[in-house]
Order: sequence, then C-alpha cells, then structure tokens
Amino acid sequence: MLGWALMAAVAFTASSCSSDDDNNENNGGNSEAYSEKSYGQNAISACNELVSGLEGANAVIASASLNAEQEAYLKDVVSNLVDNVIVPTYTELADETEQLEATLNGLDVNSISQKDVDKACDLFKKARKTWEQSEAFLGGAASDFDVDPTIDSWPLNRSLLLNYFSSGTMDEDMLDDASILGFHALEFILFRNGQPRNVSEFKSNDTYKGFTSVSGAKELLYAQQVCKLLKERTFQLQVAWEGETAKNADRVQVVKNADLEYVTSKGISFGENMKKAGETASTFSSLKDAIAQILSDDEGSAAAIANEVGTAKIANPFSAGYIFYVESPYSYNSITDFQDNIRSIRNVWYGSRSGSADGKNFNDFFVKTNKSATSSNIVTLFNDAINKIGNIPAPFVKYCSTIWNLPYENDDRTADDLPEEE
Repeated sequence: MLGWALMAAVAFTASSCSSDDDNNENNGGNSEAYSEKSYGQNAISACNELVSGLEGANAVIASASLNAEQEAYLKDVVSNLVDNVIVPTYTELADETEQLEATLNGLDVNSISQKDVDKACDLFKKARKTWEQSEAFLGGAASDFDVDPTIDSWPLNRSLLLNYFSSGTMDEDMLDDASILGFHALEFILFRNGQPRNVSEFKSNDTYKGFTSVSGAKELLYAQQVCKLLKERTFQLQVAWEGETAKNADRVQVVKNADLEYVTSKGISFGENMKKAGETASTFSSLKDAIAQILSDDEGSAAAIANEVGTAKIANPFSAGYIFYVESPYSYNSITDFQDNIRSIRNVWYGSRSGSADGKNFNDFFVKTNKSATSSNIVTLFNDAINKIGNIPAPFVKYCSTIWNLPYENDDRTADDLPEEE
C-alpha cells in the first residue's frame, strides 16, 4: 500500500462497465485506447464515490442508538471478519512467501533454470494478489509495526538500488531503506515487460537501463535477502492477528528470532483486540471505534485504500504525470493490484473471501436494520470500481506513458520529487 502520497484532482466522466475479470495486462489492449483519458478518469471517480459510500455507511452505524441485539450482531460481524477474512488472508500470504523463499533459496548462477524463474514469478503473483487483498484492513499490525512500508513501499528507488549493487560489499546492513525492499524490489529482479526474466540475465549481466554493469549473481543474492525479510514480515502479520497457537508455533519462533513484535500495546493478539472492542483488554474504547477503523478511518481502513487507489495509485501517474510512480510496472500487474485492493473492500463488506456474503457481515446488518439502500449502494460502488479499473487499457504503465509521452524507464525522478501534501 505505502506509496508516497499525492492527492490529484481529476474530472469525473461517465463510463460503461465491464465484467469483474482481471484486465490481462500481458496482452496489452486496443492501441487507440492508450490516448483516451476517460478510462483513468472514470476509475478515479468510481474510487472516490466508493470512499464516500463507505464513510456514509460508517456514519449510519456511528450515529445509531444500537439496541442489544444490533450490538451483539455487530460484534459477531467483527469476529467473523477476523476469523474468516483477516486471519485466513494473512495465513495464505505467509504460506505463499514461504514457498517463494524456498524456491529462490540456494539457487546460484550455475543452478538456476528458466523453470525456477517462472516458478518464482508465479509464486510472486500469488503472494502479491493475497497481499493486495489485505489492504482494506491495514489498520493494526501492518501499520503499528511498519510492515506495510517495509514490504510494499513504492516506487522502487532504482538509483539507490544501483548504488547498493555498486557498493561491492552487498552488506545486509544497507537493507534498511524501504524503497529498495519488499515486493517491488523482488518484482524488479524477477520480471521485465510483464514477463519472467530470461534466465540468461542471471547467468551474465542485467540489460535494464543503467544496470548493465550489475551481474545476475548479485541480483539473485539480493532477491534471496529481500525474500527472507518478506517472509519474516508476513509471518509477523499472521501471528499478530491469529495469536500464538500450536499450529503456528514454528512461525512464532521465526518472528521471535527476527526480534519482531506481534502483540498489541495491551499484550493480546490483534484479532482478540478487535473482538474485544469496548472491553478494558482492547485498545478500542468502543465497538463503534473498531468499526470506524474497519470501514472509514483515514488510515488502514476500507475507505482509506479506496482513496489511495484513486488519488494516488492511479492519479499520480495518470493525472499528474509522475510515470515513475506506477505500481508494479515490471510485472505489468498494476490493474490487477488495483482491482484486488477493491476486492479487499468487498471481502470486508461481505465477511467472506468468496465474493459473496457469508456469516454475519456488514451487508446483512444493513439489510436487517431496514437500510437495504446502504447495502446495495456499497455493493454497486465496489463492483463499479472493479469494473472501471478493469476498463483501463493495459498495461497501466504503457497507458500512463502514452498519455504523457514519457517512457517509464526514462523517468528518473524519485519519491523525493513529489510535492508535499497540503
């Protein structure tokens, strides 16, 4: 999630909806569509409307005089969200990063094959999908322990990364800057032009602009170092929300060995902390405070990620011309990332990862309290956002580059060049 924020103003334009399918970024799109600005504008507008809808839904709960039955139902909604969405998402993410590290670990320039590269790329995309579908609930461990910036800061600082490779030491102590860590650092090593890199580059030198003096051996070692950190941090997320169990004991030990925190300031898991909202054991003073964190707080909520997708992830490169800010430019996974961010909101709303309501959930709460219009509005809004993001010509990096006539690899600016938020 953590890019370098810049809020961009854009025009609102109507657009037709497509299906809820990922836009296949590897296949490109209609060449004439790359110069059509309405696609980006429509997606941003849809995200903005979703933000307003979520804020409105939370306002209904915040201002309501809940009776005992309604409050009990909402407590069950929160418990269901923890048990059936948050913990399973983070567990799956930890599984996938563990598999990714195992795939890369031990490889060198003599043993690596194209099959290894392809497998690593496949696992990367699986983990990336799961991570992006967690961004509606970044409030908690991901924010409190700086997991989000550590594993998902972008844009990748190519200049700093090149300095790291050129230092001659490959010192792990240099891996302190989040702008050369996490998913986007791995993406740069594993992908080019939307495809797995050719294994020949790992056996010789890189071919990317400015990196032709960097050996594949250094890049492979770097990928292994970064992947180890990524695995530790995703283990941290699982343990922090699930708490210590017999089943996750090995992962708890990894987290402890890495000297990572995994309990709240009151000494309980983040899952238990949310379930106990309003009790003295919880950091949430009331159930309504916990629900506000889930739905509409400025940071770490469903509304916050909808806002970031619209005003930063899409608008910074598309509306403001900061092409270097495109997220996932090497794997061509940008549009899928954006859609998965919105799907994370859907999962929160439905209390399910299946794409439909399950158990006790926010959607059914509004139906049961005779506010079906709120439920149907949110469903319409997140489906509209997914569809309109999917209408953007793919790959997103080519779309933005075409709009601004600036190839991504030629945009050497960094996050420091973004204007400060007002």
